[in-house]
Amino acid sequence: FDKVSALKICVLLFELMLMYSKNLLWDLRTNLPMLQVLIKLEDQLCLPYKESEGFIRFLCINCKEVQATINPKNNLSHCFCCGQNLNNIDLLIRSGYNFSESIELLKDLWDVYKKERQFEATTSNWQ
Repeated sequence: FDKVSALKICVLLFELMLMYSKNLLWDLRTNLPMLQVLIKLEDQLCLPYKESEGFIRFLCINCKEVQATINPKNNLSHCFCCGQNLNNIDLLIRSGYNFSESIELLKDLWDVYKKERQFEATTSNWQ
């Protein structure tokens, strides 16, 4: 990209980000487990994943090696082959979704994830 195109993209992304609360964006990046995104959007993303040595690894969008590893402490992935770092939003954007589509998809997954967690908490109290 040239500097003008990059600036236009930054302004557009900033305007789009104003449409969503900072708390929602934080939850989508940090609190929605990336593994849940890979599982729930498996058919759309086509990113095979596996558990290896106690970590979840998946096919890196950048280099196509299965070296992108999710760090459970910060919910970010890092590819140990090419060095690419991604959060959930980045993952969807790099997979071909635009920012708004990414946020809407993740927001739906976040809502389902919260409901599943509430259900689990409720049923565990019954036992």
